[in-house]
Amino acid sequence: MKLSLKNLLIILGVLLVVYFAVQLTKREGRSKSLKSELVAIDTTKVTKVEISGPKGEVTLTKNEDEWTVTLPTGEKNTKENVVKNLLQTLNTIEPSRLASRKKETWKDYEVDSTGTRVKVYNRDKIDTDIVLGRFGVEGQRNFYSFVRLFEDENVYVSNGFMKMSIYESPNDYRDNSVLRLKKDSLTQVTFSYPEGTFSLQKNNDWFIESERADSASVANFLQGLNFATSKEFHDIENTSSYTHSVTFSFSNAADITIEGIQENGDLIIKSSENEIETFNDSALWEKIFKDPGVFAATLD
Repeated sequence: MKLSLKNLLIILGVLLVVYFAVQLTKREGRSKSLKSELVAIDTTKVTKVEISGPKGEVTLTKNEDEWTVTLPTGEKNTKENVVKNLLQTLNTIEPSRLASRKKETWKDYEVDSTGTRVKVYNRDKIDTDIVLGRFGVEGQRNFYSFVRLFEDENVYVSNGFMKMSIYESPNDYRDNSVLRLKKDSLTQVTFSYPEGTFSLQKNNDWFIESERADSASVANFLQGLNFATSKEFHDIENTSSYTHSVTFSFSNAADITIEGIQENGDLIIKSSENEIETFNDSALWEKIFKDPGVFAATLD
């Protein structure tokens, strides 16, 4: 049986209608099940971030060009770029697939009250409100996390994002720097204690007063302070003046002074490199405040 050209065109038209209907149904089905975007933060407009989870609550607030973190004792400036990095990390959250549509499964993915909720504000308006759930790893390098928009029942998988990259403690946002030592230009280290003062001087080799110092001991001391940090913050005002100090002098930079005091069993440390924070850290104290005998050269 031969078909006329008119009939062939009709059949072709019907097939095209069916094809486009199928494609449209696929797209509509996908749009209902998988959002193309979960987070799109304009980092220049963010004024506040609130993080709440099992480890506690964090409030970060922008004051002009500086970010502060709220503590029971007041506001503290954050360390450089920590909030910027946080927002950039949140912007990496992209849905790769739908994990669940049922509220009953939230607990399994830890996107219920056991998850970490992050709210990002633009002035008084919530710009992003998302719950970060448990994470996993496929293979050795392919990691992912389960996430849910707070007002959405759907749970998504976000490849390449890990909840662990979002700090959940206020102390994680504080400036924990104590000393960054530029050893190449260091010329002298002066130790001043209640019982006396002594110094290390560099003249090709290191000397303690007029005697050659043990090079390995000096090297170990300086290496331990190459980039010294601490999260043992001390938020109680000292009642006494500092009694110990170590001053690092350089050929091309200003001096750096670390001060300390032993008070009520605490070992309190303050650095001129960080005028905002004070620390109570016994391990750091042992690294900084050395006795002269540590550097004495051993006799063969």
